[in-house]
Amino acid sequence: MKSDIYNWFFLILKRDLLIAFRRSSTYITPLIFFLIVVSFFPLALSPDQDFLRSLAPGVIWIAALLSSLLAVETIFSEDFKDGTLDEFFVTNEPSFVLVFAKVLCHWLITGLPILLASAISSIILYLPASSFLPMICSLILGTFFMSLLGAMGAALSLGRSAILSSIIVLPFSIPTLLMGTAVVSSAINNQDYSGFLLIMGAMLAIGIPGLCLLTVEAILLNYE
Repeated sequence: MKSDIYNWFFLILKRDLLIAFRRSSTYITPLIFFLIVVSFFPLALSPDQDFLRSLAPGVIWIAALLSSLLAVETIFSEDFKDGTLDEFFVTNEPSFVLVFAKVLCHWLITGLPILLASAISSIILYLPASSFLPMICSLILGTFFMSLLGAMGAALSLGRSAILSSIIVLPFSIPTLLMGTAVVSSAINNQDYSGFLLIMGAMLAIGIPGLCLLTVEAILLNYE
């Protein structure tokens, strides 16, 4: 039984990744968008190193939040339009596995480019080297949680306006934004940031089962 679930999970993940990588814009757009947003701040405000360093936590996390929302509506929309989602739900396989596989795929094609872009942005914004590791850790936890939120928003907005999913997700992303910013700010000021990372980890641990189950229910609403 467990092997069947694992096979089902990896089959969906492999399928979605192959589809995503055939369209390079899917994973290149978040990377370019992130770098453009970050680059505007030195141009529009000031190139002063201390000033940019003080803004860096908020700038990086706002850019990460907006970049992760770019492909949110595509998590389920194409499968919904061509009937593939219907086929998934009439099988005897657990729907939770389907949703989690799609969330992981979304994170791999958006979250990983964001991590790469954040590494480049840390140089642009003059972040100290000591803050790099905590920034990456917070982004891994935070962007995965935002992918979970994005899946729920995409499920609630199936068959409707694409912008609706982003509107649904943004208010629920505020705690992640605050915690992620606090991690980077604490690291810059040589303060303890472990508490903020633990909170983000707890949010993710609760979010994986909770938000995946809510997403399944949101998808089923479209079939009632």
